[in-house]
Amino acid sequence: MKAKPFIVGFFCVVLALVAGSIYLAATTDRADKALVAVASPDGKYKAVRLTVSNDTPVNFCVDTIAIFLSVYPDSFVSSDSAYQVYTGPCATPARRNAFPKIEWLANNKVRITYAPEPGAGKPPRLKERDMSLFVDIAYVKVE
Repeated sequence: MKAKPFIVGFFCVVLALVAGSIYLAATTDRADKALVAVASPDGKYKAVRLTVSNDTPVNFCVDTIAIFLSVYPDSFVSSDSAYQVYTGPCATPARRNAFPKIEWLANNKVRITYAPEPGAGKPPRLKERDMSLFVDIAYVKVE
């Protein structure tokens, strides 16, 4: 096997992969992301709500809430699913900004009020305690 045709062929394959990646990145619609952080009364913990939505090509919207130490950046909600305590479909578009609602009742107790969209399919995934096991979580479902 001759080295020159192999190297030229390999270079062409790499170039085609790079061109394909650039094309996909340029033509694919990105999902919209919104972050809302609510700190505990003592400031030690925070609950961060991440809303990911897109209208095209398929309409979808998912809310995720994670609880972790305040020293971590808000974007930590999407990087480690172990800290996520609530994951579910968004509320109806008219109620999307209001729900899910995060309220700290004490330094180690939080209430999450949610209103899933009727007919959204899967029910939300709820955890009763956070990853640290120090924060109690209460859920209130609004119809």
